[in-house]
Amino acid sequence: MHIAEAGNGEPIFLLHGFPQHWWEWHGVIPRLAEHYRVIAVDQRGFGWTDAPADGYNARTLIEDIVLLMDELDIPRARFLTHDWGSVVAQLLAMERPDLVEALVVTGAPDVHIRPNAGLLGLFPKLWHAFALAAPVIGPRLQRNEKFTRHLFTAFEPAGGVPEEDMELYAVGMAQPERARAGSALYRGTILPAFMGIIFGAYAKRDFTVPTLALIGDREPSATLQEMGHRPGRGGNVTTEILPGEGHFLADHRPELIADRALRFFGHAPDQYHDK
Repeated sequence: MHIAEAGNGEPIFLLHGFPQHWWEWHGVIPRLAEHYRVIAVDQRGFGWTDAPADGYNARTLIEDIVLLMDELDIPRARFLTHDWGSVVAQLLAMERPDLVEALVVTGAPDVHIRPNAGLLGLFPKLWHAFALAAPVIGPRLQRNEKFTRHLFTAFEPAGGVPEEDMELYAVGMAQPERARAGSALYRGTILPAFMGIIFGAYAKRDFTVPTLALIGDREPSATLQEMGHRPGRGGNVTTEILPGEGHFLADHRPELIADRALRFFGHAPDQYHDK
């Protein structure tokens, strides 16, 4: 598994979203590295990590992180995550809370939200997720320039993701083995997790790790997060909806994400509200 490292001190793992890799965090890493040992991971199938034909289910992706922590001799860490990386990190926090000190998720709701009728209005905005999950269509779409541009601009403010970064991510998407990996990821983890949230699959599972959810108000995840939590859940979650921001927060506002993460990781959640 490929990683990019910087800094010294207590560890922070950075888990990217789709269709990105560790470079998503390049604007965040220098700020975090002033205080922490930063480990930006290329998750299975993305960046410079191998793209095997299988293993894109949640359990295997969680195990990848557990094994990486073991290999690096890190018994416990903070996590800053995006999109499907946020899904993996939250499931890790439920499965192995002993490994996760605190968690900042971006570009995804927390898994204990309680959807309401407003969910129906989101499905047209999420058509790409179902298309990407299709075994033949999904890989082909990732090689389509118009589609990749749609992914990076649909919910973003002007100048959201820099042009050169979009081009860099598109190179990876166009590689056949990585396009297949992306489609398998949607089938094996992203859509099952989304359906799990809708139907309460995580409702009875404890989730106690202190968590900050940072979500731009232009993206569908904000609507989901604002629906509230299932009874008895969400007490560990601090939510901040960011006005005028979209899905790719670390690309557009790296200084904001680094600032929020540093403040949250450095203070207890109740103190965060006073900042």
